[in-house]
Amino acid sequence: MNHRRIFWAFIILVGVFTFISVVIPHQCLAASQKITIGGGSPGAIYYLFASSASRLVTKYNPELQVNSTATGGSGQNAILVQKKEQEFGIVACDVAYHALKGIEEFKGKDCPDLRAVTGGYSYAMNLIVLDNSPIKSYRDIVGKKVCVGPVGGSYHIHVQRMMSLGYGIDISKEMKLVHMSYDAAPDALKDGMVDAIFNPSGIITETRGGGTYNLATLRKVRFISIDEDATTKITKVYPYFQKTTLKGGFFPNQNEDYRCLSVAALVATHKNVDEDIVYRFTKTIYEHKDELCQMLPGAKDFVDFSKIKSLTIPLHPGAIKYYQEKGIEIPKF
Repeated sequence: MNHRRIFWAFIILVGVFTFISVVIPHQCLAASQKITIGGGSPGAIYYLFASSASRLVTKYNPELQVNSTATGGSGQNAILVQKKEQEFGIVACDVAYHALKGIEEFKGKDCPDLRAVTGGYSYAMNLIVLDNSPIKSYRDIVGKKVCVGPVGGSYHIHVQRMMSLGYGIDISKEMKLVHMSYDAAPDALKDGMVDAIFNPSGIITETRGGGTYNLATLRKVRFISIDEDATTKITKVYPYFQKTTLKGGFFPNQNEDYRCLSVAALVATHKNVDEDIVYRFTKTIYEHKDELCQMLPGAKDFVDFSKIKSLTIPLHPGAIKYYQEKGIEIPKF
């Protein structure tokens, strides 16, 4: 009898040891699984969305530790996702397409493993000057000191394409370029450090906040409209640019309608990121979109099923799984 008791005690001890050494560490590992979302310049919508989404996904998926990080923007996010240095990143639709195909600015450094998770907001290409500036048109910025966005992002690349195709101007040779964050650039204009800035904003009320809106609130500025013929030339070659009109009153002291181009964005991931992680990320931001939009009203465009139609790269299987559950048509590539 004693031998039998000793035998069963041994078996129980082995079972307990196995549970402690295998099951519990596995659960702890799952609980501490780290996920990173690359945003953009502090104060801009990419950065704010990444921050809000990370908090929301962590709240409803406690086994994931989701963090957001500031980056240079689209171009850097595409590269970091491709290198598996972050699981998600906000990327402009045109940049995502170029990165996937290895063309344009991504020639020789293609990112073939990029996949889409959801669509995102559209941001305006705003050319802004102080109200008393002699600059009246896009051509007037030749020879001037102009801020074109942060290094590593896609904004200055958009500016280059617009000026080159629309006006025949090479900004790298015909302007004094300055690279700053989207929060710092308005201050530089306000303080007279630069003559003009290209600075983004959303194109709906919920996304118009940030550095550009704050500048228009604090100082009297002018938004320079892009010429119609330039718009035609640009969109013919780069259909990702969307012709946009912001009605008078969209910004403080903006009394007239203002013509500009805008660019849509998307949330990207790597094709090898676990399908369940992408599924839960997608499901969480959509199922709790009201809470997400309370955190950040500008997140509205990131949780709009209709934005999926504007994607320029294939969807990740994890995202496809969620959209199919909701009966959403999956775009073909």
